[in-house]
Amino acid sequence: MSCSNRVITRFIVLLFSSGLFGESLRIHLLFTNDIHGSIHEGPARFINPEFAPDLSGGAGAFAYVNKIRQEAETKGEAVLLTDAGNVFQGTPLGTSDGGETMIRWMNWMEYDAFTPGVKDFDQGKENLTQLAAIANFPFLSANMDGLNGTLPYLIKDLNGIQIGIIGLMTPELKKGVLPENFAGISVGNPLDKLNTLIPEVRSKGADLIFVLAHLGLPYDREEEYELMLNRLELSEKILITNALELAHYSEGVDIIITGGISKGYDTPWQDPLTHTLVLQNYGNLTGIGHLTIQVDKEVKTITNYSFPTDRGMMLTLFTDDIWPDLEMADSIRQWVQSVKGNSNFNPDQSLAQIRTNPSPECPDQWPADQNVYNVPALGKTNGLDVITWNMERFPLADDTTLKAVSEIIRDLNVDIIGIQEVQEIGKFAEMMSWLPEYDFILSQQSSFMDQAIIYRKDVLTVLNQQEPFAFDDYFFAGRPPLVVDYLYRCGETEMEITIVNFHLKCCGDGLYRRQQSMKQLHTYLRDRIDLGLTNIIVIGDWNDQIQDEGIYQSFRPFINDKNHFRFVTDLIVDDPNQQSYPTWPSFLDHILIGESFFDSFNSNGVIRSVNIDEWIGGWKVYESTISDHRPILLHLPFN
Repeated sequence: MSCSNRVITRFIVLLFSSGLFGESLRIHLLFTNDIHGSIHEGPARFINPEFAPDLSGGAGAFAYVNKIRQEAETKGEAVLLTDAGNVFQGTPLGTSDGGETMIRWMNWMEYDAFTPGVKDFDQGKENLTQLAAIANFPFLSANMDGLNGTLPYLIKDLNGIQIGIIGLMTPELKKGVLPENFAGISVGNPLDKLNTLIPEVRSKGADLIFVLAHLGLPYDREEEYELMLNRLELSEKILITNALELAHYSEGVDIIITGGISKGYDTPWQDPLTHTLVLQNYGNLTGIGHLTIQVDKEVKTITNYSFPTDRGMMLTLFTDDIWPDLEMADSIRQWVQSVKGNSNFNPDQSLAQIRTNPSPECPDQWPADQNVYNVPALGKTNGLDVITWNMERFPLADDTTLKAVSEIIRDLNVDIIGIQEVQEIGKFAEMMSWLPEYDFILSQQSSFMDQAIIYRKDVLTVLNQQEPFAFDDYFFAGRPPLVVDYLYRCGETEMEITIVNFHLKCCGDGLYRRQQSMKQLHTYLRDRIDLGLTNIIVIGDWNDQIQDEGIYQSFRPFINDKNHFRFVTDLIVDDPNQQSYPTWPSFLDHILIGESFFDSFNSNGVIRSVNIDEWIGGWKVYESTISDHRPILLHLPFN
């Protein structure tokens, strides 16, 4: 158990002002953030991937919170339970009903306050307004205008101590949301709004000021703090984009409880200048945050804080430590089973509706729109053209990337492009608005950068979208495969096609996780083949080479199943001029086809790297503007 410098300073002040401490109140701060729909029980693979202990999930959190409340009541203590956003996106349990099940669980948990996160806008602001209407707790967001059902702040009476809780949203909301999902929403400067509200909240009787902020405490917080100070020395204008910066530049804030980043910290961050404490839990409800503060009831100030365990304020929800509430656990299991039962794909009704319209003619190439680059048209009218393309933290060079990629896509004139590493959804949507011939599908369950599939909407119609393994996506590095079923219609050619797009784990324990993910994916695709869904194309950044041997081979299940699958990229992986990752010459971006496409590929099919760098001014230009990966193209001719 530890005391902060802030506590010591206050201790000295109190000694000189009153000589002794007055009566104190212990307040248990229980906090979650970035739950991402993960209230189900599951394995803690981050502890031991092979022999993972069990996590008790939302039922364990329910049991723990009730235990703390009961103990606090008997001792005359108080409890405050908050969440800092991103509550439902991330599993089908959360997304299938727009988050209503998650709000139902939060109501049972009896949360005291919630501030919406970026991902809580994934299904639009009207959906979020509906969630606020069914919640038994307030949605707080002071610097966000245009969203009905929210309050700027709350004053909570905890055994005589008045806690002012001010909600704040990140000003970078537009980066992570499709424009149509936050139309009419504006987000103001969080620091300006906070400085305006603190006197108002104080005037209404608040003894302590808490901020519930969807801003995030960065990874490597000490390093980020030094970088912030360096920017200050250079007289750069400080834009508040995270909770660490807010704590440094705000005055009169006691505690910031934050979210938006799934990195938890065992100890609070304490700003060296303002002494504000910042708390952040791990994401996906692997645990619950718990900090106990001691408040002097006479002076109305925090005099101490303590942790529930020697580890600190992060309490992992292992079933060995926290047994789940049985009734809650049974309810959550039923919710999960209901969602899984509704995920079976039956395209018959959609196909019947689509076929009421005549099949479109196969389109010709359209004229170049910007014509800055001399990129050849690689798409052909006599078949299907598919590209896989890791775009490296899209957009790598902001608007320069948008303009370049939009022209290149139009010039290439292909049917499908699988994208990995979409970092800013808002910018991606802006680019797509310049490509009216195309539409796109985004992943819904990824927790670290998104996958997308761009497709020509005149010949391809979406039948279904799934993201298998979203309930247990550790082996896929929090990015479950994006599986989209299409109906392809071009002249007299009509077929159902399944596109699988993913981005496998790199580095560290990446080899083991890639190997395990491929076992899972192979079983999933074989099950689909058994159902007659055989027109399969798997694309993505596989983060490994198919030439690897022995224990270093990641893709053994597919390589060994030659009757059903083939890596068509095996024809070019040894060509030094076609390496998909030239910086460290290697071939990491593969295309795998299912058995139904074997004959088509063998009859004049094409697999090649698309060396865009050769057409836009060289590798340095390409690498600094678009990506460190080259696209890979597959052409399947159709009769």
